[in-house]
Amino acid sequence: MPSKSSKIAERELYTPIKEYLTGAFTEKFGNCHLEITANGVFSDLLKKVVRHDIIYTFLGKKVSPDLTGFIHSKGSELVLIYGPSVIQDFITVEIKRERITPQDIYQAKMYGDLFQAKYALLISSEPIPEEIRRLDKQIFLTHRFMTGQVVYAGQWYAYEDNGIIANWLPRSPL
Repeated sequence: MPSKSSKIAERELYTPIKEYLTGAFTEKFGNCHLEITANGVFSDLLKKVVRHDIIYTFLGKKVSPDLTGFIHSKGSELVLIYGPSVIQDFITVEIKRERITPQDIYQAKMYGDLFQAKYALLISSEPIPEEIRRLDKQIFLTHRFMTGQVVYAGQWYAYEDNGIIANWLPRSPL
């Protein structure tokens, strides 16, 4: 399936991918909050629920996940009251317009580890290269050693006013 998204700037992918992932995670888990953080700005809500806020010392305009959020077990109004206690899992998303490289996977791992995110995603508008798939089979490139979790890499397909992420490595988180 050809992708229209390969002809647009990376930042133009943030909103449609955010909307798609918010819907997919909400459908699967019930509640999801996801925001665009590529510019290094994190909402007060996100700052409140992060248990180890020292990570913000290391993040900024040049080094931040493109999307950051969480799955929560109660309504969003309770997140403001109870903070981290209602968070089930964190989500970090790195978005690339070009084919992914091992460096992109390590960047996604870093964000996943900093936020202790169960769902560290790497999304590209290009197909996942066969060399990356083969390397992952040989050295488990997508595995995150701190948590035992993995980086989930997928391809964003844009068509008309919708989109879908498919072609996952090593498997779909959704």
